[in-house]
Amino acid sequence: MTPLDLTKLPDFLKAQRWFAGKAWPIKSVSVADHVNMDLGTCTFTLAIIEVVYELGNPERYQLQVRHTADGLVSALEDDDCVRALFNLAREDRQVVSGSGRVVGEWIASTDSGVALPDPLSVRRLNVEQSNTSLVLGERVIVKVIRKLEAGVNPEYEVGRFLATKTSFRATPQLVGALNLEGPAGATLALAHRFVPDAVDGWKYTLERLRQEKALSDGFLSDMRDLGARLGELHKAFASAGPDDLAFSPEPLLQEDLQRWSASIVGELGVTLADAGRLHADLEGRRDGLIAYAKRLAQVAPSGQKVRIHGDLHLGQVLRSDNQWLFFDFEGEPSRSFTARREKYSALRDVAGMIRSFDYAEATVALEGGQPRGRVGPTRDAFLEGYRQATRGVPFLPDSDEAFHVMLRAFELEKLLYEVRYELANRPDWVRIPVEALLRMEDAQ
Repeated sequence: MTPLDLTKLPDFLKAQRWFAGKAWPIKSVSVADHVNMDLGTCTFTLAIIEVVYELGNPERYQLQVRHTADGLVSALEDDDCVRALFNLAREDRQVVSGSGRVVGEWIASTDSGVALPDPLSVRRLNVEQSNTSLVLGERVIVKVIRKLEAGVNPEYEVGRFLATKTSFRATPQLVGALNLEGPAGATLALAHRFVPDAVDGWKYTLERLRQEKALSDGFLSDMRDLGARLGELHKAFASAGPDDLAFSPEPLLQEDLQRWSASIVGELGVTLADAGRLHADLEGRRDGLIAYAKRLAQVAPSGQKVRIHGDLHLGQVLRSDNQWLFFDFEGEPSRSFTARREKYSALRDVAGMIRSFDYAEATVALEGGQPRGRVGPTRDAFLEGYRQATRGVPFLPDSDEAFHVMLRAFELEKLLYEVRYELANRPDWVRIPVEALLRMEDAQ
């Protein structure tokens, strides 16, 4: 029997900042799995619920709730409940659920031991809308995943691989997790080392561009270092042995290049149809841009497909103690877990970061800041660092020409995504990727 009053759940959900379905009428709510957590200092219900809407696809969410005289309340507002939930992972405990079990995992590799204070302080972060983030003892950050998806969570999978199978440490290391096993299986929570006083790469780059009329040697050195760190991340991904099917590199085939090329051509058609109505100058560039995309299919295949970050930009790196750290290995939120876990050319990550440089400069220009012209040196420094770190690796193309054709094709793919995103969300910003598209075709 479900421990929850289902009639109360729609109102409870719509009051939660992480609930994505506030705008849609809810048809029904059901419980896919649940466990009554009696953890000594705290008792609450952990439930996996399925929300069916009048229109659109159903969604699954994770709740931790307590019954009070005032109705349902979030158990994570209680520090004791947060500590009790965290201790499931820290102590490698398991709790039987209605149709499976909640499994705690503490990754006790020799260099991931985290000395936690006692008592363990709890601090709630309000920066995230889609999950619940909590800092414990100022040493660990726990992300409770609210909207659940079927399949292997790539952030858990990648974090665990990097922590246990590689020596790559330019990331806030994954130290623990809670997973639900059974028919409603999903990753419920992840615990990473907390990096205090870190600034994300986007804010860091904006500040430097605002301050520096001409790019300093120090900034360009930082960009070379960022490229080198990305090269080391890709080498770590490519280090998997043949038995590790989720990570082991695979040959890059002609059919891969043809498939990626055809996909970009298709996206070009859709994007220019939408954007061309607002920016007529794009329509005249259609044939040139299509030719750009088709060059990808004509490259002689070389290199390998590897696991990649998948959603890389300046907002996905941290700057701490003059070091770059990569984080948030979830991949593109709009894609399924299966699609996010696909192996790809490492150059797709490189292209994503390069596009982020253009956005940073354009943002400063929109603020009335310095004139354009600083993306080129930034890009060159970043690529120099990346290529030095990856010299001779088997996963990259074996010629400079193939490297640049593939990189530019993936930049075009990212540009088309940006145009569609801005048209839907920030029409005033669409000029940034549109201008880059026009410059790209000129540069052929």
